[in-house]
Amino acid sequence: MEQHVELSAFIHYVNSSSTLTSLLSSANDITLLAPSNAAFQTWLSNRSPAVSTDQIEALLSYHILRGVFPTVSLSPKPQFASSFLTNSSYANVTSGQKVEFLPTINGDPQIVSGNKSISDFSTKDILFTGGLIQIIDTVLTIPLGYELLVTQANLRAADTNLVNAVLYRPNMTFFAPNTQEALAAFNAIAPNMSQSELAGAFNYHAVPNFLGYSSQLKSGMQLKTAQGANVTITIRGNTTFVNGAKIVTSDYLVANGVVHMIDSLLDPSNTTGPPPPPLENATGTNSTTTTSTPSPKSHVSPGFKVGLSIGVPLGIGALAGGLYVLLWWIRRRKAAASMSSPEAHKQNLNLRRASVQELDGRNWQNYSFVQCGRTASNQRSQSGFEKSAVELDGTSIL
Repeated sequence: MEQHVELSAFIHYVNSSSTLTSLLSSANDITLLAPSNAAFQTWLSNRSPAVSTDQIEALLSYHILRGVFPTVSLSPKPQFASSFLTNSSYANVTSGQKVEFLPTINGDPQIVSGNKSISDFSTKDILFTGGLIQIIDTVLTIPLGYELLVTQANLRAADTNLVNAVLYRPNMTFFAPNTQEALAAFNAIAPNMSQSELAGAFNYHAVPNFLGYSSQLKSGMQLKTAQGANVTITIRGNTTFVNGAKIVTSDYLVANGVVHMIDSLLDPSNTTGPPPPPLENATGTNSTTTTSTPSPKSHVSPGFKVGLSIGVPLGIGALAGGLYVLLWWIRRRKAAASMSSPEAHKQNLNLRRASVQELDGRNWQNYSFVQCGRTASNQRSQSGFEKSAVELDGTSIL
């Protein structure tokens, strides 16, 4: 490995960690996804504050794969490989956090990690005593916890007792509604649902004890959800359905599993599958004109890499979709109940303050809030910072 000058940064980090040194000295049949020096330089330029040893060890463990993956073995379909990242502070996937191998439309292999980040191979198939080295042009991204994706709903542990067991559970598959129609449908029914019904709706979109990457989903498969009822997988050509909902984007890697975005809400009282395919006439052609639906597992085109990298913040923000709104309703329902007494109101206010984030990045506790957020004269304090402290869902902390 030392003969490859472009790996000097990778080698330095490995040698600085006794854990990584021990792992690589004893491991066999592994693949190192080794970022180049330029990849590390770019990655470090975006890191503030400095990265800890623990973070470096977790990150590089994610770059060490169980098994040898020469480029010739990578198929046209998505493949998911287990890494040595098992530190529960960063991953909650029993077999080791996954990376995805996905070819471009031209057939060139790429690696997809957290946030749908893409890494290309810059030097391929280098043999070393423990297996194989693939030099890549960007540092992989460790997948976020799914709960971080729904914190935009300003959730707190006190509000989410009914769903926390699902959010933090290992080896999960989530189906997240993410279309305007799905959100509108949910907003129409949510006001009439109790908190437990809302939690049940959320849990029906989550499958425990199953890592349902797209390569694992089979037509006719029934999956038991955290709510207790089953969902059914149907595959037609390049399109995959969950009950009657279509998967529109697949395989968002998260800390405890995988998320697929779907085009409608799942309803345990309506498990009807997708509509039947169009009938063929005597000539063997469809009797009705149809438009082909792109596969959620489609190849990544060269131009898409740039667009995807820029679009990641928006994509991840939208990932929670209908589940984001559902959890927001759970929070609101509990908050309303907590206002039933002055003491409960005071406790709720403190919780709301604790979740406030200053728009300039600072915390509300740095400023001169007083009891109930107002002075004795019922006027705001003179610091002025209260004006920029708002709930993440847009409402005032008062």
